[in-house]
This record gives sequence, C-alpha cells and structure tokens, in this order.
Amino acid sequence: MTGVEVEIQDAVASVRFDRGGKANALDYTMIDELEAAAIELSRNPDVSVIALAGTSSIFAAGVDLKDARLWNPEGKDVARHLSMNAGVRMSNAWRRLPQIVIAALEGPAIGGGAILALCADFRVMSEEAYLRFPEVRLGMTLGWGGLPLLTERVGAGRAKRILCCDETIGADEALALGLADRKVPAGTALDAARAWAATIAESPAMSLRMTKSAIDARARRNWAEGAEGDQFLLAKLLAEGGSTA
Repeated sequence: MTGVEVEIQDAVASVRFDRGGKANALDYTMIDELEAAAIELSRNPDVSVIALAGTSSIFAAGVDLKDARLWNPEGKDVARHLSMNAGVRMSNAWRRLPQIVIAALEGPAIGGGAILALCADFRVMSEEAYLRFPEVRLGMTLGWGGLPLLTERVGAGRAKRILCCDETIGADEALALGLADRKVPAGTALDAARAWAATIAESPAMSLRMTKSAIDARARRNWAEGAEGDQFLLAKLLAEGGSTA
C-alpha cells in the first residue's frame, strides 16, 4: 500500500498513509491526500471514530524538505505563502474533524508528522515511538497550528524547552506530559487504537460530536493561530537569506 488508504468497519474508520519509503516524510502529494481523506470523512455521518496511522515502523519523519512544491522557491510571496500553507490546510482538516481521532504511533513522529499526531484527540504510542520538533534548529517556527496544540498540552515553559532544545520525547515521557494517552508494545499501536476506537464508538454518535465540538471551541481560541502561516514564511525567508535575526 502506498498513498492514503481508508478502511471503514462499522462506526470506525482506519486511515493509513505510506509513501513507500523516504521515512514516510510528508511531501506535497501525501499532504494533499491526507487533507482530502479528512474532508471526505468529515462528511460521513456513519463514522464516529477515526484511527490514523503511518507505516508499521514509522509515523512520519517530518516534512519532505526536498519537495520544491512545498516551498515554491521561484514563486512570488503570495504564491509561496499558499504553497507553504498546504500543511496548515491538512492539519486544520484533521484538527477540525467532527469525529474523535486517535493517532497510532509506531517509531518516530518528527516535525510535521508530530504536528499531525497532535491534531488527533488521543495518541497511542508504541514503546519504540517518539516525538520530536526540530523546527527551531532548522531555522523555522513551529507552524501548521502546532504551536498552540503543543502549548495547550504541556504548558508554555515546557513547550519552549521542547522546541528550543530540540528534545526527543519517548513514550513514557509523552505519557507523563499528556502528549500520549496510552503506551503499548511495539507493533501493536494501530490494533490498540482500533480497539479503543470501537469502545468509544459505542457511545451515541451525536453526543460524541457535540462534546468534542464544545471542548474544542473553548480550547482552540488562540490569538496567534491566524498569524502562524505568516511567521513560518518569514522564518523561511530569513533562513534562505542567511540572516541570524
């Protein structure tokens, strides 16, 4: 399987994405397919819970920095802004799904892959999984809506440490910080997420949707969210110009 595969059983959808190599990094095509899958599922009244997984050995090793379609280096500023916000559109589609979403993490979830995992309501991490956000070290800010998501879960001080010190967060620490909800043996994250999803889906679908919507409406009010895409573009332009500002 390569690309994005969606399987629906009863009220549970399983979504798996696999580039077929390249550490499952998120290129423009994969980002576009993941956004499309989320939009399609958002319109499905029969799905109550979604399990999201990468491959059996890795969730996603960040953004494909070699995919020029994501950076549009020859484009004008507005065109570049649109290209570089493909990830924002994808993460927003997953974050705003009306259904409960459980991310199943095997192996690394880095950068954009870690942000995608944070867009889920819950995370099941295998004992070999870890999260990492190397954007600051790479001369970028944490975009795609990831900054408020990370800060919401770990607090402002710890978010600064994770980002500015490029920390690697294993499953045990993720559990302690609230970045993960369950830790499972290696190779079982997706099965565990599906089993948990099936249990959640036993609740009435409308009450699940209304509860998620009400909580998110309060939690996601963030003054900086609308400017994150602009900050990401400016940071990239500064990095390309060799500025240390």
